[in-house]
Amino acid sequence: PSATGARRCVRARASEDENGFWTPGPFLRPEGSPGAESYTGPTVWRLMQEELVGAGIEQIAPASAKAMCEEDGYTLVDVRPFADYGDRHCWGAVNAQYYRAMDAKDPSQWGKAALSALIFPERIGTAYLNVTENEDFLDELQEHVEWGSKIILYDDVGGVLGEPGVDYENGIQTPSLMALYELAARGWGTDNLLHMAGGIGYWDEIEGFDYGECDVEEE
Repeated sequence: PSATGARRCVRARASEDENGFWTPGPFLRPEGSPGAESYTGPTVWRLMQEELVGAGIEQIAPASAKAMCEEDGYTLVDVRPFADYGDRHCWGAVNAQYYRAMDAKDPSQWGKAALSALIFPERIGTAYLNVTENEDFLDELQEHVEWGSKIILYDDVGGVLGEPGVDYENGIQTPSLMALYELAARGWGTDNLLHMAGGIGYWDEIEGFDYGECDVEEE
């Protein structure tokens, strides 16, 4: 990682309200985000990439991530829904869900559940039909690590931070990169934030590193 002080802060809309109280999260959006666009919109995603690249956030290979956890005190953080984490996760990783499994029994989610079943019939009978925002993301993370400690985030496929020369058009948006932005924008400290390229797919299927499993009923 870059030397301490070499990275600039990530800018975001205020994470505290006018009274100084912490704004619940997720999710913050970058300064300049269109008011009518969601945090997954193309302009918001371009601005997120611009901030992360400008702050010097690094993407590292799974082999480097494994070595840094074993030798340099980093913790791997799996940001996928707990059902996916329970099925398979990088060995030694903790779980803090950026998105959580949607509760199809919640009346407020019935419409989304019905639509999801129509669009994704293959998900019927699986762990979940769709995902929704996890308001407890920050709390879940701090159950495992101290605020500002050295962490490496990953999800299924990793995603890609685009290049400034093409206006970040070659970037690939994923929950782990969005979670990385959320933490950086809230002041985690970009010197201690890393992103694992390729996700668990690369960790397991390409590198052949060990992975863990756990009972989803434990959550």
